[in-house]
Amino acid sequence: MVDDKLRLLTAIKETWMSRVTTIFVRQGRYARDPQMLSGYPPADITVERIGLLLSFDLETLLHGGVRG
Repeated sequence: MVDDKLRLLTAIKETWMSRVTTIFVRQGRYARDPQMLSGYPPADITVERIGLLLSFDLETLLHGGVRG
């Protein structure tokens, strides 16, 4: 699941747990708002721009663990 809203990614992760990889894109209106970011755990993967997802292999996208 790719989104710029951590609250949405958190809710999805709580429901789907290990069956979903959450990807936070730090691009867009909500992605840099400190109030919108506070209080939520980090996503499995964080990228600065959505285009950077093209550089990840499927294994990384399925299992997460990337920040950058």
